[in-house]
Amino acid sequence: MYALFTAIPLVGHLNPLIRQAGELRRRGWRVAIASFRELRAHVEAEGPGVAFVDLGPVGEVAAALRANEEAASRDRHFARGTMRIVRGLTAVWPAMYDGLSASLAADRPDVMVVDLFSSAGLCAADAAGIPAAINNPDLLASIPVTLLPPADDVPFLFSGRSIRDVGRGQRLAGPLVRRFADAVASATVGRDLNALRATRGLAPVRVDALLRGRLILVDGAFGLEYARPLPPGVHMVGPMLPDEPPPLPEELAQWLGDGPPVVYVNLGTMAVASDAQLAAIQDALSADSFRALWILKAAQAARLPQPRPSSVRLLEWGPPPLAVLAHANVRAFVSHCGINSVHESLTAGTPIVGIPMFADQRDMAVRVADAGAGVWLDKSRFGAADLRRAIDRVLTDASFTRAMPALQQAFAAAGGVRRAADLIERASRGQTAG
Repeated sequence: MYALFTAIPLVGHLNPLIRQAGELRRRGWRVAIASFRELRAHVEAEGPGVAFVDLGPVGEVAAALRANEEAASRDRHFARGTMRIVRGLTAVWPAMYDGLSASLAADRPDVMVVDLFSSAGLCAADAAGIPAAINNPDLLASIPVTLLPPADDVPFLFSGRSIRDVGRGQRLAGPLVRRFADAVASATVGRDLNALRATRGLAPVRVDALLRGRLILVDGAFGLEYARPLPPGVHMVGPMLPDEPPPLPEELAQWLGDGPPVVYVNLGTMAVASDAQLAAIQDALSADSFRALWILKAAQAARLPQPRPSSVRLLEWGPPPLAVLAHANVRAFVSHCGINSVHESLTAGTPIVGIPMFADQRDMAVRVADAGAGVWLDKSRFGAADLRRAIDRVLTDASFTRAMPALQQAFAAAGGVRRAADLIERASRGQTAG
């Protein structure tokens, strides 16, 4: 049996697929990841033995995608910034569709697993008559509202609100909000999709119809996610993480353990912090009671004020975050609250100080706070003193670590990579429900 996995050229969307492919490979499947050439090295490093199908280079489109990420990082309106990124990704659709179509004609898989935001993969699978499952690496509410049963006691996507703040007004407005969200999706993402489909001779389709009736894996678990009913075929499978964290380089492991507690700082691969944010973070990390390991790209590090505090160690690239977070002396994580990062931190038992930057990161940060596993700050308003107080709080308040076992149990109960692989095997036989 052969399974082909595919996603847009974003590491956070590829990583769960790499884990699932690795598990199927251990079961005797032939597996491959199809993505753009710039991601080959990452896939080969994270998924030894997983073949790579080259869809060609991202090329000049990469600069526009990066500009959209930077603009979204600075936009106070999370939904607007997200829409800019999502619509910008349409630029890779033609090359992705064409590359996949050629690959499917040359080497037909038994099943495809397609990232939720990679509609070119679903369109190519349908055109070739290949069964396709969907992996959602984001919040459950990222699935179109028309595919999920109503849950008007759960905060709306991009609201940044806690479930504790949902009142009668939202519950009454729920039907109207759902209709509005569906109309906006049809007028933006749906219109873009059908314009692209037309260039390849494909009939128009609603986005929800493209997804309906398929197996949808959601890389999360109730307990961190707010409870709500699920339709047949949609499964919460938990984080897509390895059973054990990878080993740390010996020198870094020694540095982490030799001295005061360490705060790990990593705002992800996409977010671009402003000069004011960078300065506030650096100022907050100047401390005697803890040290900081800060993962920061060279272009942003060059914008930091001088002199830099001796308590901070900067690395442009580091080992896998789970390896760092699992170290016993790493006691807090300053994070953008991307879903992969949150799952890694909670799995390691490390409390979070969130600085959500765009997309559903603010909604995830609120869920972390509601679960008692951390606190979060407004990216547009926090200063050095705010961040320092938040770090001191999670370092000294034991309630944050006491919240971890329940979340870890919820993750384990969801099944993780093995359950995802079980469901993909069923999808290859045409089964989605149950």
